[in-house]
Amino acid sequence: MENILKTLETEGLSIKLTDEKIFINTAISMETFALRSIDGIGVIDLVDQFNTELDKYKLEKKGVISGMIIAGFFAFFGIIGVIIAGFLWLFFLPFLLICAILFIPLYLKYQKLIQPTLKSAVRIMMAGGNRDFMFDKAHSNSMEVAEFVAKVEDTLTAFHKK
Repeated sequence: MENILKTLETEGLSIKLTDEKIFINTAISMETFALRSIDGIGVIDLVDQFNTELDKYKLEKKGVISGMIIAGFFAFFGIIGVIIAGFLWLFFLPFLLICAILFIPLYLKYQKLIQPTLKSAVRIMMAGGNRDFMFDKAHSNSMEVAEFVAKVEDTLTAFHKK
């Protein structure tokens, strides 16, 4: 029976450290690593990925807001036209329809936009390469992750000294 030294539970990532192995469960995989095969462990922030997602989010948000402004101009001209023309309001009805057709889907799309968050990864360094296990930094306690990584480093040091 293996002795469980430390566990880490975050959203989408569960890691258990024993005296000889590390067990990692993610939403899509379950992996086990022997401590003798691990050279090191650390936490990295995926800043490049965050910047790419943030640029895409800002561009999409700008496009949606621009479309809503254009729809607002159609509504403005339609309402002004109805006020000025009085009895010729049917002439300006298409402006109001175009506004509704443009604005409603854009507004719903604007409501569904989700601002990206910084993702981090627990990186396990081995002779054959690195393995990254992602987690959302916004939904986890950074101190718990740091304490877990420190415990794994201590265990690796003690294990490699044997």
